[in-house]
Amino acid sequence: MISDNSQKAESGDGIAARVFYDGACPLCRREIAHYRRLRGADRLAWVDISRDQVALDAHGLSREAAMARMHVLDSGGEWQTGAWAFAEMWSHLPAYRWLARALRKTGALPMLDRGYSRFARWRLKRHCDSASCMAPSSRTSSAAGEHTAATQPDRSNRHPQTRGERSCA
Repeated sequence: MISDNSQKAESGDGIAARVFYDGACPLCRREIAHYRRLRGADRLAWVDISRDQVALDAHGLSREAAMARMHVLDSGGEWQTGAWAFAEMWSHLPAYRWLARALRKTGALPMLDRGYSRFARWRLKRHCDSASCMAPSSRTSSAAGEHTAATQPDRSNRHPQTRGERSCA
């Protein structure tokens, strides 16, 4: 099922970025609910990966990768994950824009991403007992161009100015 906001994002109708989050995770759901109440949140597409397999498929994002780390698809079509995903999301929310700028300028994102990676692995183990978070195998086959980030961040792509893939849940 695609939410109204996801459909809006697909049309490119003023959407700054697409935030992929796990709505089945109580902590994640509460945090995203906070962000969605803020000024500027209407310019972001909020995609609940626990309910929107169509959006995952449309963007070539595997369920495993989406469950492993938070993902944001920025306006340039680049995946941001982990701490970089948060910084991208925050950069569109005036109340948090200062934090995104500070983290990018100080180079703190790699350190924060390491902490996030630990949290994401713990969250996944706690939330996903016996593969309950994984989609059927027919949905998880690697198609050409499918985004299949591992739970471990790609250490070779760490520079904060690089707009390439970042890891986060």
